[in-house]
Amino acid sequence: MAKGTIVESIKDALAVGSSIIESAKNEVVWLLPPNLLIFADQYDITSESKKLIENGGYVRGVFRITSPYVELARSRLAIGEDLRHVDQYDGVFFLVGDKKQSISSIHVNQEDLLVDDPVVAFWSEDPTYAKYLLPNFEQAWTQGVDAQERISELLKEDPSQA
Repeated sequence: MAKGTIVESIKDALAVGSSIIESAKNEVVWLLPPNLLIFADQYDITSESKKLIENGGYVRGVFRITSPYVELARSRLAIGEDLRHVDQYDGVFFLVGDKKQSISSIHVNQEDLLVDDPVVAFWSEDPTYAKYLLPNFEQAWTQGVDAQERISELLKEDPSQA
């Protein structure tokens, strides 16, 4: 069984995610609700992803891109993240850094998510647990649609967002 720490708030989960991204040298992958990405921007965690990419690493992410989140997707694409859209999102989130460190949650009510909300998440530095999460990410990645294609689709539906 993987050893780790239970994280009990969104704010603490953001701190853990920031730490994982900051310590990554090669790769970060994530499956997150848009709300957490907004919080990441507000807490300047996105700059850690940008630094990783600037230093030759890469970041791949999967989230549900809908009209309210087009600009969010564009801003992450602009720093070099590789993104995919999934239609179905079941409320779990996870982030894995360098196939070693990870944080993952059980179901999160993404509609009303606030930074001070409680959450149950598991943070581990055990590569075995990270490797357990990676096939789930790869499945979502494979089933996802390229973010730019999704944005183009949304802009055709509502050109006022262009």
